[in-house]
Amino acid sequence: MSLLKRLSATLVSRLDQVVGEIENHDAVIQVSLNDMRKKVAETRVRLTQLQRERERLQRDANEQQQLAERWRLRAMESASSDEKKALECVRRARHCDQQSTRLAEAGIQYAQTADRLVRDIDASEQRLRELKQKHTLMRARQSSSSAANMTCESESDVLRQLDNSFDRWEIKLSQLDMVVDHLDPVDSLERDFISHEQELELREELATLLTREKN
Repeated sequence: MSLLKRLSATLVSRLDQVVGEIENHDAVIQVSLNDMRKKVAETRVRLTQLQRERERLQRDANEQQQLAERWRLRAMESASSDEKKALECVRRARHCDQQSTRLAEAGIQYAQTADRLVRDIDASEQRLRELKQKHTLMRARQSSSSAANMTCESESDVLRQLDNSFDRWEIKLSQLDMVVDHLDPVDSLERDFISHEQELELREELATLLTREKN
């Protein structure tokens, strides 16, 4: 085989290798883009679920607040005929207030997390558009370039662009931190004092309600 033929065969073999590697990177980028689209879609599903749960918490909080008002009305209606029943009504109204507050606070946490997810989704979609445009541009450059210009430098440039694309890409996932309250046990003596103090508070609140009703 002549020297020219040997050089030609070596060059063709090297070019085939470079073209194959570039085509492999193109496939890797395409798979990565598809995976990014899938993750963004999954995050949107989580966002929808989160928003529905936040709306449910808000509805429950409003219902508890309305129930508290009904118990206060019942307390005022029962005060003259049955003080014990009136005090129990006040106690239940307070319990509804506490439930409403807890639900509202949980709803705020859900709303904050939903806002973060919205920002993350917007940023991810923007980055996805940029990567898609860059991918299209790289394909166009590959199509317009001749095999003779596919040197080691161009191969390194493609690899460097791929590495930079992956290094800049990050998908953020937010997790909700649910706060669990733990109550410390109390002994019987302390419970007696607490019960007595709560009853005094209930009587004061009942008296306030009756005074407001008379005025």
